[in-house]
Amino acid sequence: MKNKVLKISAASLGTLHCINKYIDSNSANNTMKASGKYYHWKHGEIFYRVAGEGSPLLLIHDLNVFSSENDWNQIMNRLTSKYRVYVPDLIGCGRSEKPSVTYTGYLYVQLISDFIKDVIGEEANAAAEGLSAAYVMMADSLDKNLFKKIMLINPPALSSARKLPDQRSKALIRLFGLPIIGKTCYYIAVNKSNTENYLSETCFYNPFGLKQQTVKAAYQAAHFRNGGGRFLFASLQANYLNVNPAEAIKKAEKEILLVLGEQLPAMEDIAEKYTELNDTIKVNIIKNARMLPEVEAPDEIADFLCEMDS
Repeated sequence: MKNKVLKISAASLGTLHCINKYIDSNSANNTMKASGKYYHWKHGEIFYRVAGEGSPLLLIHDLNVFSSENDWNQIMNRLTSKYRVYVPDLIGCGRSEKPSVTYTGYLYVQLISDFIKDVIGEEANAAAEGLSAAYVMMADSLDKNLFKKIMLINPPALSSARKLPDQRSKALIRLFGLPIIGKTCYYIAVNKSNTENYLSETCFYNPFGLKQQTVKAAYQAAHFRNGGGRFLFASLQANYLNVNPAEAIKKAEKEILLVLGEQLPAMEDIAEKYTELNDTIKVNIIKNARMLPEVEAPDEIADFLCEMDS
């Protein structure tokens, strides 16, 4: 009986491995192409695009496996006559390297700081979305010579910083670290149906405005580099990436523009708490937008970014 169970288990793992290999060969590895450069960072290769002339502007996408520099496509071309625009894929995302590590907020604070110093080479205006907005504020608190002005797009509610890793977190990290089962679980989580549902039901105010091109880009970002995104996915699910930027916001000396999608959950709470901490923060609400205003309302975001350099 024991031998039969072992044979069945081995056969099941073999089948899952073949399915994973099939997904690898038919996903983004062969189709996700774009002209760009690589920053040879100490923790992995970082893909980025740069275009335009003028003062530097750094655009940083939200931190999740569906996000990439592609999120800024509709914005970038509108800004290149005014800025030299830098748009990286964060480590663990898009075309950048996806190492098998437990990702933490401080890793991204380091990356943002090092990218500005090593690639841009001077103070830059910056726009960052979601969790990445918190990391920009933390980077600014550690080095006041990184940024000129900062735009925070849908930053995390301060209450989310209370969610910390626990025993369940360690189990998640172990599960997704398994070479066959972990990758299978990840590919189920980021299949095409789940990708489209996440965008239409969570990210977009108007799901009928969701284009298949956007779905395809998100799906490819999650699958590029043979499922390596599962390590970031696990770290996010396990709460290893939560940080509390409250002190950094309170002590910030830079001009900060807070941009919120009108339909963002906890929008009013975020606006209230951030401005309580720092009453110099200016708030703009984007109507008919939720989590991706740079995709749903690119003209408004581009206008705000242009005004930052005035």
